[in-house]
Amino acid sequence: MVGGPGTAWPAGATLIGLSGPRLRQVGIALVGIGLLLFFLSFVPIFLAFNSFMQNPFGSAGSMFGSFFLSFLIGALGIILLGVGGFALRLGLVRPVTSYVATEAAPAIQTAATAFGEGIREAGFGTAGVGSTLVRVKCRNCGYLETEDAEFCSKCGQRM
Repeated sequence: MVGGPGTAWPAGATLIGLSGPRLRQVGIALVGIGLLLFFLSFVPIFLAFNSFMQNPFGSAGSMFGSFFLSFLIGALGIILLGVGGFALRLGLVRPVTSYVATEAAPAIQTAATAFGEGIREAGFGTAGVGSTLVRVKCRNCGYLETEDAEFCSKCGQRM
C-alpha cells in the first residue's frame, strides 16, 4: 500500500495521476470557468425579460427556451465549480498536511500536554509519571518525535 505506515508517498503522487501544483492549477481554472458560466446563466433571463417588457404579448416559446438555456448553463457552471473545488482540495492535501506535521504539531503537542496537566491538577485522570517530555530524532529527516512513536509524523519512516 503506497503511503501506509513506514512508507513515504512518492513526490508527485496524487489520486488521479497529476502533481499537486498541476491539480491546483486545474482546480483554479475549473472554478473560474464554473463561476463565469454560472453568472452567464443569468444573461438569457435578463434578455428574455427585456424582450418581454418590450412585447408582453410575444411568443412564450422563446422565453421558455431562454430559461432552459439559462438552466443548462447554470447547471454546467455548478458542476464545474464542484469538480474544480475537488481538484483544488486534492492539490492542497500535501501542503496542508506537511504544514501540520512540521509547524503545527509541536504547538498541538504543547497544548495537549498543558490541557492534560490542567485536568490532572483538577483531580481528574491519573497523575503524570513525569513532567519531562522526551523526544527522539528521526534518522531519516531529523524531526523530533515523541519517544513512543513508531513512525515519524513528518516523513513516515519507522523510528
